[in-house]
Amino acid sequence: MSTDFDQSTAWIRRAQSDMKAFIEGLAARLEGDVPGMVEVERKKDGFFAKTSHVHSITIHTDNNDYLLTQEGTHISTVRTKTVHGVVLKHEDLPLAAWLESLMKDLGDLSGEMQGASNTLHDFLMG
Repeated sequence: MSTDFDQSTAWIRRAQSDMKAFIEGLAARLEGDVPGMVEVERKKDGFFAKTSHVHSITIHTDNNDYLLTQEGTHISTVRTKTVHGVVLKHEDLPLAAWLESLMKDLGDLSGEMQGASNTLHDFLMG
């Protein structure tokens, strides 16, 4: 019993450490890959600290807004349907479902932009 408990708590500690690095990497990647659609809020690690950490990431797509918030070791992920600044639907999602939905919306947006680019190219070159 004690060994199972020790292994479980060790995995929890490792997952928490990995998650902090994952969120930092996700924020950096999104800021670089989809500028203008992403807002990252960072908080200082202490009053006099020169370092900071990601507190929240907001991604705006055509279909939904995605919010990831990190409070200590707790991470919450929310998807909202917003029209003209009014939230019509608010869903708390598990991280995996949140990421899948975000990837789908970004893929849809990419397809729309690629189609528009191809149409514009054909129009200008044709």
